[in-house]
Amino acid sequence: MTASHHTSPVSILLVDDHPENLVALKAILSSPDYRLVTATSGEEALALVLGEDFAVILLDVVMPGMSGFEVAKYLKQRERTRRIPILFLTAVATEMGQIYKAYSVGAVDYLIKPLDPHAVRAKVAVLVDLFRQRQEIERQAQLLRETERREYELRLAELRFASDKRYRKLVEGIDHAIAWSANAETLELHFVSRQAGDVLGYAPGRFSGSDLWHRHLHPEDQALFLATCRTAAAEGTDQVCNHRLLAADGRVLWFHTGVSTERVAADISPEIHGISIDITDLKRAEQTQCFLARVSSVLAEPLEHRKTLAALARLVVPQLADWCIVDTVSEQDGGGVRLLAAAHADPTKEEWARQLAHRYPFHPDQGCGVARVLRSGTSELYPDVFDTRWVAEPLTAEHPEILRALGAVSYMIVPLQARGRILAVITLVSSESRRRFGAADLRLVEDVASRAALAVDNTRLYEEARKATQARDELLAVVSHDLKNPLSSILMGAERLRKMTLTGESATKTQKIAASIYGAASSMDRLLGDLLDAERIQLGRLPVDLHPHAATSLVSDVLELLEPVSKEKQVDLCAEADSVTGVDVLCDRERILQVFSNLVGNAIKFSPKDARITLRTERHLDKVLFAITDQGPGIAPEERSRIFDRFWQAKESARRGWGLGLAIAKGIVEAHGGTIWVESEVGKGSTFFFTLPIATERSGTLSPSLQSGAEDIPTPAE
Repeated sequence: MTASHHTSPVSILLVDDHPENLVALKAILSSPDYRLVTATSGEEALALVLGEDFAVILLDVVMPGMSGFEVAKYLKQRERTRRIPILFLTAVATEMGQIYKAYSVGAVDYLIKPLDPHAVRAKVAVLVDLFRQRQEIERQAQLLRETERREYELRLAELRFASDKRYRKLVEGIDHAIAWSANAETLELHFVSRQAGDVLGYAPGRFSGSDLWHRHLHPEDQALFLATCRTAAAEGTDQVCNHRLLAADGRVLWFHTGVSTERVAADISPEIHGISIDITDLKRAEQTQCFLARVSSVLAEPLEHRKTLAALARLVVPQLADWCIVDTVSEQDGGGVRLLAAAHADPTKEEWARQLAHRYPFHPDQGCGVARVLRSGTSELYPDVFDTRWVAEPLTAEHPEILRALGAVSYMIVPLQARGRILAVITLVSSESRRRFGAADLRLVEDVASRAALAVDNTRLYEEARKATQARDELLAVVSHDLKNPLSSILMGAERLRKMTLTGESATKTQKIAASIYGAASSMDRLLGDLLDAERIQLGRLPVDLHPHAATSLVSDVLELLEPVSKEKQVDLCAEADSVTGVDVLCDRERILQVFSNLVGNAIKFSPKDARITLRTERHLDKVLFAITDQGPGIAPEERSRIFDRFWQAKESARRGWGLGLAIAKGIVEAHGGTIWVESEVGKGSTFFFTLPIATERSGTLSPSLQSGAEDIPTPAE
C-alpha cells in the first residue's frame, strides 16, 4: 500500500445519547487519520451508516428508543453494513448475559466504562488498519481489471506488428511486463523484451531457445502454460492464463499471460506472441486474504483454546512456513512456557520437536528467542540464518548440532497478546522451502497472532462465564429448594403460634414475637420469589398461563387488594375503567396482579398524606392501556431510564428505590407481548403505563393484528 492512500482520513462513527460521552470519545480518538462522526441515537446512527462508509462503529448499549443491540442487529442483517466492526460501550449493561448478547449480535469487543484511552485507541487502530487493507485490496483488484483490459487492447494492436522493429522498441518500454514471440510448435523464442532480465533477475542473454519455459516456469504450471500456447496456435484464438516463473533469487513470481497467434504462410509454422504481466503483488494480496479467511474460520470454531492454537499451527504450515511451533504461557507455572503444538509436513519431525522440548526445558533468563519475546512483548525477525546456534535458545535446546537437520534459513517469533497479557508465542521457521521472511511476512503473522489472541482470550472469557453461569444455576437451586422449604416451615409455625390462644402475662409478648417472625419470614419469602422471577425473566423462562380476563375485574381486584394499605397511609385510591367495560385481555391473572401490586404499591409508598392515586384504563385498537398516576415526588430525568433495571435504586438522598419490583413488572408485561414505561415530572408525580393484548371473542387468543397494531397508544416519553 502506498503512502498516498493513508492521507485520506477514514470515518469512525461514535454513537451515544450523552453528549459528554461523545466529547470524551472524540478527545480519545482525535487524530488527523480519523474523521469522527457522532450520533446521539440509534435512529440517527442508522441514517448516517446508510449514506457513508465507516471503518468502525463505537456504539453505546443503553439508549432511549433503539438500543445498541437493536442497531447492531439491524446492521448485521444488511449486506452493505454487515462487515462494519462494532465496539460496544457501556457503564450499565455489564452482566455476562449482556456481554453474551453483544457477541451474539456481531460485536468484535465489549468495553466497560470508564474507558481505558490506550486500549480504545489500540483497538480502533487495528480495526482501521483492517479497513484500509480491505480498501487497498479492492482498489488493487480494480486496477488489475483495468490493467488487464488496457493491456489486452494494447496487445491486440502490438501483436499485429510483432516482426516490426517498431513493435520491439515499443514493448521494451513496458514496465513489469515481458513481451515475447516464439515458434508455436517448439516454443523456441524469437524475441524476448529486455524487461525479462530486470523482472526475473537474469542477464538478457539467458533467455534463448525455449529455456525461458523449461528452466523458469514453475513445475506445477508447465502443463497449463503449454496447453494455453497450443490452443492459441491450433484454434487461432487468443488465450490467457495465470502462471508462475522462478526468479534468480528463488522468489516465485506470478504472471498473467495473454497469447495470440499469427500464421505467416501455409508452409511455415505459425508464430505466437505473448505479453506476460507481473501480478505477484496482487496475487499475494489475494492469497493473504484467502488465508486470513481460513484463519478466521478456524478461530471461530467453538474449541478449547489449546485445540484452537494447535489447529492454527497446522494451518500455517506450509502456507507461511515449514515449521510452526506454539508455546503457551502457563499461569500455574508462574508464567513459564510449555510446548503446545509443533506442526510440520512430516509427522515424524513434529514428534521430534516435542521430544526436544521435553529434554531441554525452557529457561526464562535466555538471551534471545522465546524468552526475550516474552519479556519485551515485541516480535523478532531474522530474514537470514547463517549459524545454527541461534536455534538453541528459541527452541529451548542446548545442543545446536541436534538441530542441524532443521536446515533453517529464516525465522520469526511473534507473541499472542490480549488485554495486556501474553497468552502464547508462535515461532515460524523456513527450512526446506528456502524462503526468506521479510517485513511483509512479519506483518501478516502479527495480524494472525492478533486474531488468534483475541479468539483465545474470548474462549477463556467464555469458559469463565460458563462456570459463573453454572454457579448461578446452582445458587438458584439452593434458593428455590433448600431455602424455600425451611422458610415455609417457619411461616407455618409462626402462623400457628400467632393464632394460638394464650393466657398469662407473656401472652401479648409471645403474640408480638410470633407476628414479627411471621412478617420477617413473609418478607424473605417475597424476596426469594422476586429473585427467582428476576432470574427467570433474565433467562427468558418466565412462565405465563394466558386466559381471557375482564379488564375491569383486574382493576377492581387491585382496589380490593390494596385498599387497606392505602387507608393505613391515608391515600385516596380510585379507578376510571368505564371505557373498557366488556373488554377482555389475554393474560396470566396472578402475574398481572403482581404488576399492579408493584406499581400501585410504589405509588402508595411514595405518596404524601391525603394524596390521590388514579388507575385509568383505556382501549387502543387491539390493546388495553393501563395507567397508574400518583402525586408523589416524581422521578428525575437522569433516573427515569434506569428504574426498570434490576437492583437499581435512586440516589441515597432521595431515600427511595425500586430494587427488583419494577424489573419484574417489566419482564411480566413483556412476556405478555406488552410494553411498560413511565412519564414523570419532579415535584408533580409520576404515571406508569403498560399495555396488554385484547383477547378475541371466540378463541381467547391474541388478536391477529397484535404485531402491527396500537398505532394510537401513547409512546414512551424520551
